[in-house]
Amino acid sequence: MNDSLRHNTLRLLLLAAVSFGFGGLRLAQAADTAPASAATETAAGPAIDGFRTAKFGMTENQVRSAIEAEFKTPASAITETENQLQHTAVLSVLVPNLVPDGGAAAVSYVFGYQSHKLIEVNILWSPEIDPKTTPAMLYQDGQSLQQYFASEGFPADRSTGNIATPNGVLLFRATDTTGNAVLLILSGTITKDQKVDKSVLSPTTLTLAYAANPLHPDVFQLTKGSF
Repeated sequence: MNDSLRHNTLRLLLLAAVSFGFGGLRLAQAADTAPASAATETAAGPAIDGFRTAKFGMTENQVRSAIEAEFKTPASAITETENQLQHTAVLSVLVPNLVPDGGAAAVSYVFGYQSHKLIEVNILWSPEIDPKTTPAMLYQDGQSLQQYFASEGFPADRSTGNIATPNGVLLFRATDTTGNAVLLILSGTITKDQKVDKSVLSPTTLTLAYAANPLHPDVFQLTKGSF
């Protein structure tokens, strides 16, 4: 899947996850076993304001500086592309062991079509990104991140998880009081185990996304009534 199609598909998943009614299964409280998230604690629950030191609203130059400082990576390791479907600029960097012993992850920073400011951060783990990544590693990474977000303190009416999707499971999703969202999805190939009459997921991708106002994204859209 090319980068533009991948980012557009993820945007559709974000919109579907946020617009879908919250509720369902509540995640159990768990130990803090994953790296620090983008959430900043407030009285109404965590505020989703970006990923680590890269905050929504930053310019491309500010995010470049944040990436270099955060991951101790040279400027030459940061690639720049354009999402041709959304007309957004994307900065990407490969980060080893973002989750300890979890394999390399591709971290992509998306900048708005009109604002040219940071609106989204997508993090992907997959054998396509790191051939050493195994299904067991994806499961472990997903579980660690799910446990971490479950312990963050998101209110029950704005968070949920453990929801089956056509090609995997939505491990966690939440919004903050401003409508910003975090989404964690484990996806892959689902087969039927005839012996136990259950569906079995063989994961190929773990996706973690942070988005500013995903219901009204700053991306190119055709003007209403133009066709």
